[in-house]
Amino acid sequence: MVKQNQNCIWVGIGIEVPMGSQICREIIKANNLLVDKYRAKKGFSGSKHPHLNLYDLSVPNENIRLIAEKLKGISKTQKSFTVKIEDINYFHFGLIFLKIEKSDALVKLHEKIVEEVAKLKSGCIDADYLTPHRKYTARQKEMLMRYGNPFVLDQFQPHITIGHVKNQEDKLDKIRKRLRELISMTEIKIYNIHFVAGNEKDKLMLGKFNLISTE
Repeated sequence: MVKQNQNCIWVGIGIEVPMGSQICREIIKANNLLVDKYRAKKGFSGSKHPHLNLYDLSVPNENIRLIAEKLKGISKTQKSFTVKIEDINYFHFGLIFLKIEKSDALVKLHEKIVEEVAKLKSGCIDADYLTPHRKYTARQKEMLMRYGNPFVLDQFQPHITIGHVKNQEDKLDKIRKRLRELISMTEIKIYNIHFVAGNEKDKLMLGKFNLISTE
């Protein structure tokens, strides 16, 4: 049963790109180009920073504290690691992103989080994932109903959004080639897990859980 009531709240679990790092500066520079040249919306300002999404879904409000405890527990067993940036790519609807390697460490971290947090989903499913314009494969529909997110486990596509340009499908490959000139970094160090709640316009940071340092 899908819950659509005020008791459900959206939460996001991910990895923020370290502020002040070279890769963060390059992503912001790339987003600024999309804003200036291709009418994209400003992607990063205020509390909105580049990040790699690990799992987002809607959950009952009363389970927020339990989720934070699970993430804290996972972080205490996970060493920090590095992931490779494979390329700049895009989805046909105009989302342009850094494609991140599905390394063993990243996949295992993702799987641990999904396995533990999904237990606290109850019947909630975020309304955005149910909007008519979204098209899913049969497998993605199965993931959505089971885990509250269609892009988890074998459907996980790790990426870092650079920006979203609308109604310019014929220019996407040209834009990708231009942005490749701005991104020189080839890897990102993963130090912690971030936990936020709210909505796309108003996210509240609920916790940052440091992984075990390897330095």
